[in-house]
Amino acid sequence: MKPNKAYIIPFVGLKLGNNEFEYSIDKKFFDEFEYSLVKNGDVKVHLTFNKQETMFILDFFIKGTIEVACDRCLAPYPHDIEVNERQIVKLSDSDINEEGEIIVISRAAYEYDVAPLIYEYINLQVPIITACDGQQSFCDQEMISKLNELRTEETESDEKPIDPRWDALKNFGEN
Repeated sequence: MKPNKAYIIPFVGLKLGNNEFEYSIDKKFFDEFEYSLVKNGDVKVHLTFNKQETMFILDFFIKGTIEVACDRCLAPYPHDIEVNERQIVKLSDSDINEEGEIIVISRAAYEYDVAPLIYEYINLQVPIITACDGQQSFCDQEMISKLNELRTEETESDEKPIDPRWDALKNFGEN
């Protein structure tokens, strides 16, 4: 992913205290991330960037609709999200690493890219199972009917008579 200048905050020029930022997230944003679970959406991000002497406190409020693929009919469908997250970014001259939930960056840094954080917070809202009920306007009715047809065929095939040699083995464990 190449950095998008719209999401890079040049914190050196910001005043101490709260600084507000607004972002609109859409398909173009998600296209920047190669393996994104979300391909499209209409999401608004409000970021409060609290600049202090040795650290920043980033408060994200993210609200909108993302488009996820249904696990049942494979059609894209809308999923509403609402996220409140806080990230602490610490400035340090020592080894730059992440200490749990705190991100540590060099004191020589002069800007910070918030796009990866926004991307992560949105993608964490994708449900584990994304299945529509098959009754919505966005459902792929052709796929639903094909699945129902296959399910019916499967149930019919389960009703075949069992070979008596295998039927005798059912009682084997009961002795």
